[in-house]
Amino acid sequence: MSLVDNLREMERTREAYWLRHPSTSSTKLHWRAVTVRHCFHVLPGESILEIGAGSGLWTKHLTSVLRGENPVTAAAFNADLAEQAAAQALANTSVALVSHLDADLSPGSFDYVVGTAILCHDKYSENLRQIHRLLKPGGQLLFFEANYWNPQVLVKSAVPPLGRRAGNARCQIGMRKYRLMKAASHEGFTDIEIVPYDIVHPRTPRRMVPAIQETAFVLEHVPGLREICGTLYIWARKPADGPARRPSVNLARHHELRQSTSVVVPCRNEAMNVPRLVSGLMDAYGDYITEIIIVNDDSGDATAAVTRSLAAEDPRIRLIDRTPPGGVGRALRDGYDAARGKYILSMDCDFQLIVPELRDLFDVVAAGHAGAIGSRFSHESVLINYPFAKIIANRAFHLLVRLVLHQPVRDISNNLKLYRAEILKDLDIRRPDFGANAETGLKPIAAGHDIQEVPISWINRTDDMGASNFGILRFAPSYLRALADLVRAVRSEPAEHAKERARP
Repeated sequence: MSLVDNLREMERTREAYWLRHPSTSSTKLHWRAVTVRHCFHVLPGESILEIGAGSGLWTKHLTSVLRGENPVTAAAFNADLAEQAAAQALANTSVALVSHLDADLSPGSFDYVVGTAILCHDKYSENLRQIHRLLKPGGQLLFFEANYWNPQVLVKSAVPPLGRRAGNARCQIGMRKYRLMKAASHEGFTDIEIVPYDIVHPRTPRRMVPAIQETAFVLEHVPGLREICGTLYIWARKPADGPARRPSVNLARHHELRQSTSVVVPCRNEAMNVPRLVSGLMDAYGDYITEIIIVNDDSGDATAAVTRSLAAEDPRIRLIDRTPPGGVGRALRDGYDAARGKYILSMDCDFQLIVPELRDLFDVVAAGHAGAIGSRFSHESVLINYPFAKIIANRAFHLLVRLVLHQPVRDISNNLKLYRAEILKDLDIRRPDFGANAETGLKPIAAGHDIQEVPISWINRTDDMGASNFGILRFAPSYLRALADLVRAVRSEPAEHAKERARP
């Protein structure tokens, strides 16, 4: 069988698989579409090729999640399925019936190539070669494929007749992480990430999926257990000819937020990251930004000098050069006090990768809410290589918050928050260290402010971004003390004051 024959059969059996599991298929396809958006941090106008689009079951989720802002080419290999996809008339989407990959799709045409359950066949190396040809320099791929070491996939792969009886294509195989990594590297890809993903079984009743996902966040990161997840998340990049450059896209779409926002960034030893963060923020949200305040928290590198150089070029860049004692809480207090905008966006320097996703926070405040928190643990968040110990600590802390304060929060303890300025300026931040991040999440919600959680992605810091200053054992007690202080404050309030505080 040729590569296109494989893809034609894979597309048809995959289509039947999704239709066979209606209780979970729509949810899983939506999650995967969200993962495409968050992991690429897709900008409007960037082009996407979906390999094996079939009738457009996944395509409609992609176009919805991407707001119809990206040209999507849905490449189908079966004529009847291509007709069904075209009949949907999805926004900014063209359907291509492909008979020959070389002839029907132009080389170097796409920023991203994606697919789900379409690469796991016995000609995947040749498939990767074609994807490499189709990507622009610096382009990326993201596929979701059957994990060989999942027990169910393993049995169907080891006993092909059983696999075919269960609905597998004749060419279908389970993907082995290290063989796949070797093949992708051989075809010229770099920055390869292959991560076991999605432990939710396809036969799970629809009403149980949200509750099971609560546990799945943890189980998908348990060392050893994660290796048997049903799917592999496969992410790789085609090397660029020179320094990778993305288009400069203005994401500031809300006229009412023009010149409204002070950005406060506490920094310690972030000289290498400050220019990229400032550039990314100004390119995407320059119309919103009245100032970016870099709070140099007693750095031992050139953070202050780099910021002064940026400030000389743009007066909206401001430096607060702190001296000991240091600490994130002290840096945040100084930054908030100095802020002059109607809103304050509080963030860390290593959030530079998710700058395109900040538009979701601005959408929330533009809709009239008092603030927005970037949540790494919502049902639509994406975690890549998140340390297991941090997951346990985070989930335990938020479970305690829900039990003690009866607040349905999911992730309020990180420093990615966009609030009305008076909320942060009036906040009594007592913790001098990372525990202040818990205070800035807990106290406004407990005070009755209308704060919304917004899904964001989390990707482990790359080598050129330096190392995080956060340590669980060192700072976890500070988070717990922040919660304890709030509980004591709430319990000591007069009853009538508590009622007033709880009003929106």
